[in-house]
Amino acid sequence: MDSLTPPNLNTDVYRNMTITDRPLVSNKHLQFINIYNEKSAILGASNLTDRYWNGAVWYYNDIKEFDRDKAFLHAKTDSGVCDGVFLQHDKFVIGQDSGTLQVFDLSTKSDDSKELQCAGHATLHDDSLLTLSAFADKGHVVSGGMDYCIKIWDISELIATYSFSFAHTDLITCVDVRPGSNTEFVSTSYDCEALMWDIRLTRPAQSILKKNVGLRAICWNPNKPNIVAIGTDGGQVVIVDIRRGGLKLLSKSIPSSRPVHRLVFNPDSESVEELAVCCDDAFVEVLDANNQLSLIYEDNRHTDFVRGLTWFDRHLYSCSWDSVVLKHTTKLKKNV
Repeated sequence: MDSLTPPNLNTDVYRNMTITDRPLVSNKHLQFINIYNEKSAILGASNLTDRYWNGAVWYYNDIKEFDRDKAFLHAKTDSGVCDGVFLQHDKFVIGQDSGTLQVFDLSTKSDDSKELQCAGHATLHDDSLLTLSAFADKGHVVSGGMDYCIKIWDISELIATYSFSFAHTDLITCVDVRPGSNTEFVSTSYDCEALMWDIRLTRPAQSILKKNVGLRAICWNPNKPNIVAIGTDGGQVVIVDIRRGGLKLLSKSIPSSRPVHRLVFNPDSESVEELAVCCDDAFVEVLDANNQLSLIYEDNRHTDFVRGLTWFDRHLYSCSWDSVVLKHTTKLKKNV
C-alpha cells in the first residue's frame, strides 16, 4: 500500500503565523486618507492581493509628503482597513473588514520615542465595518456595516450605546454626522434609501431620499448644515435640502456612469460650492453645488479606483488603489 502523500508543509506555517510575524506589504490598496492638521494625518489600506486579507494604517506628523516609507509611525491590522476618523490629533479609530472597531493613540515609550499603540478594540458588527463618522464631542462615533446594522459607540468604554439592527434592509454604504451634532447623522444603503437619524427620538429615522438604484455615499455641507449630498450606484449626485422637513431636491447631475464611492464638501467657508467626488473609476472631480453641479475641476492622474478624499487648507487630497496620494489645487479648471 502506498504511503500517504504529506500535506503542503507551508500550510501550517502560514496558518500559525501571527500578525507580528508577517512582513509589512508596502504596496497596499489605499482605502482612506484623513488630515487633522498640518502635523497629524492618517492613511489606511487593505491588502487585496496577498495571501492574507490584512491591512495597515500609517500616521504622519507632516503632510508635505505621503510616502509610506517616510511615515512617522505605522501599525499592521489583521484584516482589511475600510475607514478611519480622528478623535484628537493623537488619537483615531479605524473600522475593519472583520467588523472590528479599533482605537489607536500615540504613546511615549521609556526612551521618550513615540509608538502607535492600540488603545482598545471591539468586534460587535457581524460582518465588515464599512463606514465611520465622529460626533462633535469626539467621544462617540457612528458605524455602519455589511450586517445592515448601525451602531453608536462610546469610545471611552468601547461599547455600543445604541445598536440599530436592520437599520436598512441591505448593507450600509455610508454614514455621516451632522456638523456640530452629538445626536444626528445620515446614512445610505444599497436598499435605495437615505435616512436621517436623531437618536433622541422614539422613532429615530426618517427617509430623506428614495431611488430605484442603491445609494453609495452621503455627506453634510459643513457650512450649510441643512444641505446633504448623496451619491448613487448609477453615478448620480443629488443635493437635498432637509430643513423644516421640506426634503427638497435642489439639483442633480450625472458626472460619471460608474457608482459614486465618496462625496466630501470643502469645509472652507469661502469655497462652500465645492463638492469633491470619486467613483469606481480613476478620476477625481469637483462639482459646483451652487451651479447645477457643473464641473469645476477634474484630474485623471490616478491609475486605479480612487477610494479616499479629504480637504485641508483649501486643497483636496485623494488616495487610490494605485498606492498613490495626490494633492489637488481645485481652483484650476480641468487638469487632464
